[in-house]
Order: sequence, then C-alpha cells, then structure tokens
Amino acid sequence: MKKFLLNLSFFFAVCLALLITYGLVCEWFFSLDKYLTNDSKRTWSMKQSYQHFDYVVLGSSRAEGAFDMNMLDSLTGLKGINIGANGSGFVDNYLVLYKFIQNKNTFNYIFLQTDIYSLDPSRSFSNAFHVFNFIPYWKSPEFKTAISHYLDNTDQVLFSWVPWLRFYKYNKYYSPIQMIARIKGRKEKNKRIDHYIKSTAMFPKNLIIDSTIFFKPKGSRKIIVDSFDVVYLEKILNLSKSNGISVVCFTAPDFYYQDQIYSNYHKVNASLVSFLQERDVKYLAANDSLKMHVENFKDPGHLSDYGRFLNTVSFSKSINAIKNKTTLLP
Repeated sequence: MKKFLLNLSFFFAVCLALLITYGLVCEWFFSLDKYLTNDSKRTWSMKQSYQHFDYVVLGSSRAEGAFDMNMLDSLTGLKGINIGANGSGFVDNYLVLYKFIQNKNTFNYIFLQTDIYSLDPSRSFSNAFHVFNFIPYWKSPEFKTAISHYLDNTDQVLFSWVPWLRFYKYNKYYSPIQMIARIKGRKEKNKRIDHYIKSTAMFPKNLIIDSTIFFKPKGSRKIIVDSFDVVYLEKILNLSKSNGISVVCFTAPDFYYQDQIYSNYHKVNASLVSFLQERDVKYLAANDSLKMHVENFKDPGHLSDYGRFLNTVSFSKSINAIKNKTTLLP
C-alpha cells in the first residue's frame, strides 16, 4: 500500500511538473509577436512593428470595411493602415492601439470609428470582447485590467495566482498543435485580412440584394450604453494625446432605416457627439447621401464594394481639408 501511494504521488508530481513546465513554455512562446497568428485582424495588427504611417484607421468591422485603403492613400497623398477588426468595441480598440504603439509604430493621425454600436458591444457584436486574443499579455496591467472585466471571479483569482492556467482554459487557441502551426505558418498570409488590405472598391456588377435583411420592425431595438466602453473611449483619446497623435472620430454610413429600428438612435448619437465636442475632438458624421441607397450596403451596417468606393472618395475630401489646415500632415 505504501509503495502504491509513493508511486501515485510520484505520478501526480510528474504530471504537475509537466503542467507547470508547459504553462511556462506558453508564457514565453505565445508572448512573442513573431508567433502571433494572421487568422485574426487583431493579432495581425498587434504584430506590426517599427513602421511609420501618416494615419491609422481604427474601429469595428464598420471601420475595417469602410475604405479602399490604396485608393484613400492615392487620393490624399498619404500613407495609412487600417487596424479595424470585426466585433471590436472600444476596449478591443484600446488594447490593439496600445500594443501597436508599444511596438514602435508611429503615426500622426488616428481616424477612430465612433458610433452607437460600439457603445453597446454586448448586443451589437457577436462577441463583445475577444479575451482569447489578449490573454498572452495578462501580466501587463493595461491588458489585465481590461481582460478581468470579462472574466468570472474564479478565473480572475486563478489567473492572478497561477497565470499560466489561462492557457489551459483557452487551450483551443494555445495548444501544442497551435505552437507547431504558428511556427510553420508564421510567414503565411491570411486571405480574409489580405482582402481588406489590398482589395479595390468597385462599381456593382449585376448586384442583387435581399432587401428583407434591411428592414426590421420600427423601434424594435434599443441601444444600452456600456459605461465600461465609454471609459475605454476616453482611454483611447488620452493614449493618443499622450503620444502626440491627433484623433479624428468618424462614423461610417449605415442604412438610413437603422435610425427607425433603434428607438433611441438619435438620442444616443447626439450624446456621443456631445461627449466628443466636450473633449475638443473633431467628429466627421457619416455621409447622409450614401445612407439612403440600398445598393451601397451588403447589410444594414456594412458597406458594399460600391458603397466603400463612394465612402472612400467622400472621406478623402475630409482628410484633404484637414491636411490643408494643419502642419501635422505633410
């Protein structure tokens, strides 16, 4: 019996040692930017380093798909990068921006997609915050504070006392198989991300739209402002200011019928604009003429290629107007 207990104790000791060892390996491996995957726009953005841009576009998928970046650069004579990502509220945006700046990328302007949907991410997006993308940076106070808000009390305690346990909880993304895949594929490109970076906006060809997805019962939804996201909008503004970056907030067009679906659409939007004005932040409203035509959209909140073409032309005029009135842009 005594021998059995000794063998059992030895077995559990070996297992514990292996768990700890693997956890510590994860701490090292998954924090290396070169092994960040390209399958997420967030991780793609957070691995960019030592580059200079005139401007950065940041926000949700409505920012990610708002512009033809090559066309926008050509029309303005500037160099920009779009680090907007699907389902990103202001907390997501802040962490990506924080890491982007931490990686010694420099830029003069940030064009921040700021709308009512980003104030209510838990209902507007399928995933209000992408914990799994950010847990490698748990030990950074900036990341820990944000991540903790989305964890239950048990996980907060466990991760604080035994940080490497977070890799076991999110083992779908941080497994030995993932390690091998990241080593093999670290130089491979992701086709979806490449589409948004290099694709050209265009006129529609035989565009057929199912208009039923654009019309829902009037007043059937309501925006509920999340105070935590408002705090992170403020943090984005403060982070930019402390790094000498000028912020211009903008709203990509959404289909005109949206303001009838949301009962408090105009009230929340007016409050958001007031919030920015109080902080002396320039705000560019969506182009109303684009909002009125269904062919400009692939769904109520996202532009079609044709809409993206029109929005790029329209937004370039705003950038050129800003450029001509300041010395910050060349």
